[in-house]
Amino acid sequence: MNRTVIVFGATGNSGIKICEQLQKLNIPHAALVRKGSESKITSKNTRIIFGNVLQTEEVENALKSDNFTDVIIALGSKDLKKTLIRSEGTKNIVDALTKISSKSKIHIVSALGVGNSWSQLNWLGKLICKVLISNSMEDHNLQEEIVTSSSFDFHIVRPVGLTDEGLSESIICKNEGTMPSDKISRADVALYLVDSMLNDKTGFSSISKSVK
Repeated sequence: MNRTVIVFGATGNSGIKICEQLQKLNIPHAALVRKGSESKITSKNTRIIFGNVLQTEEVENALKSDNFTDVIIALGSKDLKKTLIRSEGTKNIVDALTKISSKSKIHIVSALGVGNSWSQLNWLGKLICKVLISNSMEDHNLQEEIVTSSSFDFHIVRPVGLTDEGLSESIICKNEGTMPSDKISRADVALYLVDSMLNDKTGFSSISKSVK
């Protein structure tokens, strides 16, 4: 099956790596970005669509610009204060996909600790989620609820702590029990997400760096 992908959150650290991976595999893709931030995208073959994920009309126009088979959502914020960028942006995307009667599959970069993956965190991870990044976790929870309650096929990737280390291709997916590592590189997350997309994986995937 030929793929045509649109990426939301493409100028974030994870989104940049996702676009690089799509380019590496010669998968046609576009990215919705705000004007002035397009220089953050390093992949030369990424088609830029200017717009704001929080503006419903701009999201709809982006999704109507091509017959996208897959929608990748890697929205986030570096601010630890309360934010709803993930959930509100995802709601706009889902609403727009519904309105245009799209058959796209949705792929989400979420976080370990969301939903039933809470039990997979060790005690330190749970403490960090409750004390340091509780706002982000709440936003991820709302985001997942929007996608799982929609009519669209989806794959939600729940990585442990993200790093900017290089590609290792040492990845483990484990949906029960604590993870062997508390970190994984964004490059590895991008590799896993795109490979999973090509293999039509659905449901949830808790991933971390594999410790051999």
